[in-house]
Amino acid sequence: MNCDCHCNGKCKMLGALEQKIMETLWSSPVPLKPSEVLAQIDGGQAYTTVMTVLKRMADKKIVIRKMKNRVYYYQAAQDKCSFASEALDDLFRRLFSSYGGYTVTAFKKIAKKSGFSL
Repeated sequence: MNCDCHCNGKCKMLGALEQKIMETLWSSPVPLKPSEVLAQIDGGQAYTTVMTVLKRMADKKIVIRKMKNRVYYYQAAQDKCSFASEALDDLFRRLFSSYGGYTVTAFKKIAKKSGFSL
């Protein structure tokens, strides 16, 4: 998935299953097989679904895929903080480019409603 900011899809927020997969990979100290990822996520997804999503995430360079003994293993390409920082940087850059000061106003409003102080 490519977009106009050339981030290879990283600026897009993760889908629900992608988020579950990433949380699993971020919490693992070692690369995981798709079956191990499936065992750790909730939701009753099929093995083939998880495998397909992992492959697509590897294509987007969100995860690293390596083969060992004819089995693919996956790990996060970045730690959670780095991934979030990069994704949010791209998102805010596009918002500021499109909406300017309205972005700041909306951000302050959301932060206040959420109980965050700026």
